[in-house]
Amino acid sequence: MRTGLKDNVVYSLFDLGISVLRDMIALITPDHVGMFREAYGDYLLGPLMADYASILGIPIRDQIPFCATKEEPDIAEISRALYLSPEVTKGGLKEKGKLPGFHLSFLEAKAKGMLFWVIGKPLFMQRNLIPTLIGDVYYSVHNRNEKRRGGLIRCCAQLLYKWFMGYLPSRGAFVALDPTVKWSVRLMGLRAKDIAWTHNGMAGRDFIYSCGSFPNVPLIGVQGCINHNPTLLRRQMGFAMEVPPLEREIQESFYFPTEGNLTRLRQVSRAWRNIQRKGRVPFGKVNSRSFPPFDDWLRKRIELTHLPFPGSDPWCPLIEGPRSFVSMGEFLEMKKARDQLQAEKTKLEMSVARIQMANQEIKGRMEDQDKRYAMEAKRF
Repeated sequence: MRTGLKDNVVYSLFDLGISVLRDMIALITPDHVGMFREAYGDYLLGPLMADYASILGIPIRDQIPFCATKEEPDIAEISRALYLSPEVTKGGLKEKGKLPGFHLSFLEAKAKGMLFWVIGKPLFMQRNLIPTLIGDVYYSVHNRNEKRRGGLIRCCAQLLYKWFMGYLPSRGAFVALDPTVKWSVRLMGLRAKDIAWTHNGMAGRDFIYSCGSFPNVPLIGVQGCINHNPTLLRRQMGFAMEVPPLEREIQESFYFPTEGNLTRLRQVSRAWRNIQRKGRVPFGKVNSRSFPPFDDWLRKRIELTHLPFPGSDPWCPLIEGPRSFVSMGEFLEMKKARDQLQAEKTKLEMSVARIQMANQEIKGRMEDQDKRYAMEAKRF
């Protein structure tokens, strides 16, 4: 009996040395559509477009994202990109998951080494690929999680693995753990202070917060569309989590497959013509902190949705350094002390100003006195 714990859902991934993802994905809390995120007790993590852009070195463009359609591919265009004849290209196209594509063996044999990557990368970069990759992650995982059925995760597993590992500690007790310790145990022993929040070099930068009339970010994946709530993940951009998010910012906007929903797909695409970014304005300075009001909200959400694994003691000491959060009592005491110091500083500045003014007056009188003495001396 797993009292107070979420039932496990079994996921499978291609065996590419990424077994950590199996336990990581089991920690996903699917209490809102589009809120694919891992909750570990006192913090949240989730893929951001800025993360993938940093990993791949591909910019996020202010334009409508790449959108895969079900239309028959242009054989002539693909042939020119791969330097193959139309006959060979058409013969190599195979359908899988209702999408046409090439088997890896075909590309290795026919695409002349890295030619496909060299030609294909600029093609996809011009079509704003990053939102599509993130959309595939969120849609694929949520699709498997929606009815608690699990299954095979196909959405760029190696990229998801690289994203996740980037936030984990690179030294300390976590790294020194015995390799036989299960990843579920390792992850549940981490705390917010152990996470490398700003490792991606994007701290303090503006990021896409919403699009069009949507209160969040509409993502278009290959298989479907889903909304993404970056307000929950701004700590990964270096900004503090001070208060709970507004309900409208994390509400379910949409979740639907691309096939058979062309009208809704066009609506989502149009939203990308009006991109809203946020950063230091309005979130302030970079410190990656978490404050009691948000912590309380997160704790209640976890109590509501549950976690699949029991919590464990933190792997202390992991990373030496200041805490990433303070209690409300400490915050109020610090604020009171700061206000008192500010008042004393103002009082001292006024005292200094009065002394300087008095000094100038005395200096002026002395100069006038010296002038009078000089005039009297000339008479004699």
